[in-house]
Amino acid sequence: MVDVAVGVLRAPDGRVLLAERKAGSDAAGFWELPGGQIEPGESAAQAAARELLEEVGVRALELAPWRVYEHDFPAKRLRLHWFHVRRWSGEPNGREGQRLAWVDPARPTVGPLLASNELAFATLALPELVAVARVSRAPGAPDELMARMPSLVADGLRLLIVRALELAPGQRVQLTRRLRQLRRGTGLRLLLSGTALEARQAGACGLHSSAAALAGLTERPPTRLWAVSAHNARDLERASALGADVAIVSPVLPTASHPTDQALGWDGLQELVAASPLPVYAQGGLGPGDIGAARSAGALGVAVDIRRLSGSGGNGTTP
Repeated sequence: MVDVAVGVLRAPDGRVLLAERKAGSDAAGFWELPGGQIEPGESAAQAAARELLEEVGVRALELAPWRVYEHDFPAKRLRLHWFHVRRWSGEPNGREGQRLAWVDPARPTVGPLLASNELAFATLALPELVAVARVSRAPGAPDELMARMPSLVADGLRLLIVRALELAPGQRVQLTRRLRQLRRGTGLRLLLSGTALEARQAGACGLHSSAAALAGLTERPPTRLWAVSAHNARDLERASALGADVAIVSPVLPTASHPTDQALGWDGLQELVAASPLPVYAQGGLGPGDIGAARSAGALGVAVDIRRLSGSGGNGTTP
């Protein structure tokens, strides 16, 4: 096992810094987020700061722990310790002769990406707007969703959570497979609310777990991208400990569906976001117009009921 520390430098426009592995090194020509091996006696944070200074000439002023995961290469196993670089000084440059590039994680202009970076990069590519489709057992409900999707995707929808818990598992899988046919070539990613097995059978990009489901788990489900719903600091701590990729925190504002639930408010959301290493979406009483307020509170963006998106073309579905 080799422990590696990695720093994520992110520009205000959302682009992240990648470095090309130089000739003569392992995986030469592949691109990665800057970092390197943790030396004896170093903490992961110290190693990340040192590597950033040595590799790209940036002095890390504030590092926030993000996540830890392991990756197998043919000859070795890495344990990667990821940090968001909240503040830094200096202008990045390839101090070891390597090329650097600022790229949009959703549409990288360089590659290939080093395999050990792919999971983190997938999370960094998450959009500012997530739609949540609650599909009931009412006749025609799945067909109604299918009919709305082309216009929503044309308006820029890129991440959809399918919550069809009233349907049988096989029906959920079949619905998600039908949605996959629509998403080809669009960049839309699908998360299925259910079990990891259902998500794999459906060919979804990942899994969504409710806060109740999260409470019953003892380890991360075997899925590429895992989003969890959370309502308080305890939920977020559990999600982080189990290795969730992203959390959806609610309710931020009062909702008609849960009128007795205590809303967090924007200040409450900000407190939860600041205390958690997970990227967070705000949910509950929100629409696409609340993306700016959510970002100001430290969240990635908002998760909204799909019924709040009209999909009429240029309607604000795209953040």
